[in-house]
Amino acid sequence: MATSSKVDIRAIDELAVVKLAVGSSTVLAPGDLVDFDSGTTAAVAHSGDNSTFLGVAMEGSASGDVQEISIATRCKINIKVVSGSADAVIGDAYKYSAGANGTEWTVTKATSEGIMWALESISNGNYGLFLVDSHCLAGGFLFDTCTEG
Repeated sequence: MATSSKVDIRAIDELAVVKLAVGSSTVLAPGDLVDFDSGTTAAVAHSGDNSTFLGVAMEGSASGDVQEISIATRCKINIKVVSGSADAVIGDAYKYSAGANGTEWTVTKATSEGIMWALESISNGNYGLFLVDSHCLAGGFLFDTCTEG
């Protein structure tokens, strides 16, 4: 099992936690960014499409495991802004840049929709606090829960 993603989960909305099974070949660490695509839970591996983004893994999964893990779909996390990206300003949208399966995750400023929003000013190359809320990603996996009455 991967041991560390270097993403620190700071606060979780306990009503916004889902449990999903992980495929036997999927390796996740607590703090990994997770998507749900074609019925499969996996680490985020692309920056261009937020429609499959689900949230942040609260538990790890080793190769061969198929048990359900908890995923925070709304939380605050501390994550690194990739060097060379624009400095973050409160409210800026950010998207996946790099990282997976226990390696250091980084995010970069999104030119359109992102998967998280800056909660403070952050210089590139540094860690900062972001809001993850996959319920409110337009066209996202959980968008209907944000737009229903």
